[in-house]
Amino acid sequence: MMQERRRRLLDLPLRVFLAVVVLSTAILAAKIDQKIVDGNVTIYRSLLQSLGTEANTTETVSLEKILLQQLIDFNASVSTAAASPILIAKDTNAYGKLFGRLLTTITRLDLLKTKVKTSQKKIEIIEAQIAALDPKDKQLLTFELQDAYVHKQYQVYRRHTEQRQHEIERLGHALRTVPPYVHFYRETIEGQLKHHQKVIAQLKSTLQKLQLQKEQSELINDAPKTRGFTFLIQQSKGKLQEQIQKDMTDRFLVFAAYLQSKESQAFSVEKQLRAEAVDSHVLTASQTDQYLSPVLLDMEKHYLGQIKTLAGTGKQEIKTALYQGWDMINQPVFSINGTPISLFKMGLSLILFVLGFLVGALYKNRIGRIAASNRNSFTPSTRTLLANLGYYLIVTIAFFIALNILGVKLSSIALVAGALSVGIGFGLQNIVSNFISGLILMFERSVKIGDYIEIDGHRGYVTDIRMRSATITTNDNIDIIIPNQSFIVNNVTNWTMHDRVRRFSIPFGVAYGTDVHVVIETVQTAILHSDLRRHIIEKGTRRTRVILTEMADSSVNFDLLVWVAGDKLNRPRRTTSEFLVLIYDALYAHDIEIPFPQQDIHIRSVSGDIPLHVHTDPSS
Repeated sequence: MMQERRRRLLDLPLRVFLAVVVLSTAILAAKIDQKIVDGNVTIYRSLLQSLGTEANTTETVSLEKILLQQLIDFNASVSTAAASPILIAKDTNAYGKLFGRLLTTITRLDLLKTKVKTSQKKIEIIEAQIAALDPKDKQLLTFELQDAYVHKQYQVYRRHTEQRQHEIERLGHALRTVPPYVHFYRETIEGQLKHHQKVIAQLKSTLQKLQLQKEQSELINDAPKTRGFTFLIQQSKGKLQEQIQKDMTDRFLVFAAYLQSKESQAFSVEKQLRAEAVDSHVLTASQTDQYLSPVLLDMEKHYLGQIKTLAGTGKQEIKTALYQGWDMINQPVFSINGTPISLFKMGLSLILFVLGFLVGALYKNRIGRIAASNRNSFTPSTRTLLANLGYYLIVTIAFFIALNILGVKLSSIALVAGALSVGIGFGLQNIVSNFISGLILMFERSVKIGDYIEIDGHRGYVTDIRMRSATITTNDNIDIIIPNQSFIVNNVTNWTMHDRVRRFSIPFGVAYGTDVHVVIETVQTAILHSDLRRHIIEKGTRRTRVILTEMADSSVNFDLLVWVAGDKLNRPRRTTSEFLVLIYDALYAHDIEIPFPQQDIHIRSVSGDIPLHVHTDPSS
């Protein structure tokens, strides 16, 4: 705290010195002589006479004399007369001239506002320079005279600006009410409009040609031709502005004609009129919104009423917003191979692509319903084939239509495909292989929907085949997704490929010493009289047989060969179990022994260390 106080005490003299310097500068600085700024012709003439009596005329004195003379001339030329009167229109020609005068007044008002701002900036600069001068400086009078001259200009520009603003109000009031005795010949005016458009187009074409010819003459340094073309260009621009003014006037007359007859088409004409004013550079957008639009809106309210005007202008604003939005979404965002891509194209392509998926899904559902109602004509595999092929065909067509809307050509796709070929060869080969394998399965039909197959240790029904994979549902109701490539490169056991009949081989054995003929007859008889006979095929070569397969170490082995059809095929372990139970019951009922492993042990010698306990019969 002590150091801070010491520092403040040391800074105090410096602060006092700076304050004294600033105060002395303000006291000693030159001040503007308000008499010169607000002076009249008499004061300026007396100053001019006093400068004329000086013996030595310097550059500064000469400049001051010129400024005084300009102030005298400027004050003498400034008129405070009232603005020109606005007469009531007696015909369409006079009424159109009032509108032309309105456009001219709006343009002049904007120029005057610019001059007012420029004058304000000049005054600020000059007065800053005067404040920096010494009161005894010889140039002080020169700057004061300049400041006075700019002040005079500023006051005149302000007065003229106010007059132009008041004139716009009076012109708007005069245009607001169309005299009832003024008749608008709409067809004649519209014919004039078409003529003006043709002339404007011709003048614009002439201007372009003259500009090119002027540039050519400038390149070869032909000064006379360049001056001639410059004159012709200025002349053509004047004619063009004149034709545009006539075109604007005729459009306004059409607008007034619709208002006089109280037709709502006046709103669309009013929109065209405002757009034409901006596009033809007659008025700027801000001038149109600030001055022209209120006049047109006031006329609409007077003739069509407040409610109808609000409704009409609301519709026009909505249409304008829609057009602007349409233009915005059609603006190119980027380009592909020179083809501009806009938001509208991207959105439309996306909608069509999504629509392709929806139509494809509806197609699949339709095929499913037709197949369900005609089960005799449509097998599950046929239904899946038709559904998948149609679905992918619809999606592919939608994809190419979307690309066509974007402007992407097939040649560009070929180039992209060529660029991706390396990636397909390495990273995407499994995906492409599964895709091709899916097509092969659909057309070859070696594996179909509803088949009972066995692959990679999995066994179950084929419930679906897609482009990349197939679905197998096991007897445990577990869905297994298997890539299509596995069906092509691996061995697949299809239990129901051609028909739903399969021969089961059920092994069993009996003890040695059993009559094999009795065993065969017993098992066959049991099969033919069991509940399983309705699942057994006994036709042609497909008959039930019991054959002797082996005389093993502990048993005589047989195989029951039986042809089974129907749903029993889809449960092989359960079906095998049912036949084993049947064989077991049949053998047991006929007292046929089912063996178990037996071995005879032969002891060749016994060690003397092992005690032998010999059992002796006490009666012997």
